[in-house]
Amino acid sequence: MVIKWGFQKGKQRYKCKNCGLLFTWANKGVKDKNSWVWFTRWILERRTLKQLSQQSKLPRKALQKLFKKFLSSAPTISIVSKKSAHILIDATYFDGNRCLLIYRDNDLRFTQLFRFSDRERYREIKEDLKNLNKLGVDIESITCDGHRAMLKAIKEVYPKANVQRCYVHVQRMVKAWLTQHPRLPASKQLRFLCGLIHHIKSPIEQQMWTIAINSWYQQNQTIINEGI
Repeated sequence: MVIKWGFQKGKQRYKCKNCGLLFTWANKGVKDKNSWVWFTRWILERRTLKQLSQQSKLPRKALQKLFKKFLSSAPTISIVSKKSAHILIDATYFDGNRCLLIYRDNDLRFTQLFRFSDRERYREIKEDLKNLNKLGVDIESITCDGHRAMLKAIKEVYPKANVQRCYVHVQRMVKAWLTQHPRLPASKQLRFLCGLIHHIKSPIEQQMWTIAINSWYQQNQTIINEGI
């Protein structure tokens, strides 16, 4: 039988009532779970090693060693074959030249395939799409950021798939081109219209938005031609 016996270096210490031995317990499962928190923040929230080191009180070298361990033991991918699949292809960059490319089924909420690389490469994307095709994934539509290498690969492997650009990336580019607070009335109007994209929920709303953007184009064609 053991009883609690104070703390040692911030950890709960225990004492054996039979032999009087003092000891602490190390729960590896809890340790790995806590370490995984910093890894997910590094990947998903794009926190820097400096920020994570300050938050976790762990040295940067210790975090790098830990993250390399997680990356070297990536889970085995299992393909879920599905007809009329709607795939999201997205790339996340972290740690300088590391790129994580995922192929995620929007309906199943399941990542069908992923790849680590240094950037979005045409040959690698084409190979991934061919593998999905061979494994029976019939892709009906693909949503991506419009990267040229990605569009070229899609056209060759899945020429009949409907391709649409991710509205989040569209809004990011609009914000970069027009800035957060545009000065021209035409730019302000375009900024407003593009901000409505993620509110489109039905074909009717899509048609209404298309009419509005065409109307904006007709009214501001002179300004647009000057910019060209």
